[in-house]
Amino acid sequence: MSLRERTRPNWSRPLPRPLKIPSVMTLRTLADVRELIARHLPARCREQHIWRHVAEQLAKAARGGDLDDVIVSLRLALELQRVPCLPQ
Repeated sequence: MSLRERTRPNWSRPLPRPLKIPSVMTLRTLADVRELIARHLPARCREQHIWRHVAEQLAKAARGGDLDDVIVSLRLALELQRVPCLPQ
């Protein structure tokens, strides 16, 4: 097990740039992305490959991984779902 895998997740890490999903929420931290997935996505969406990938990248970023990997996969997933997403 690597040091990164043993590190406690830091969900308060800020995103490089906030993303606003109109009438839903503004994503500012990894915790916000986690809340979006857990509370605002229907279970059938969370089961889709793209959202499982976002969740994996999110978990890696919370343990010190690259934030850009989360942002890219999140923006792609939102685009595929036709969810408007506005950089702030």
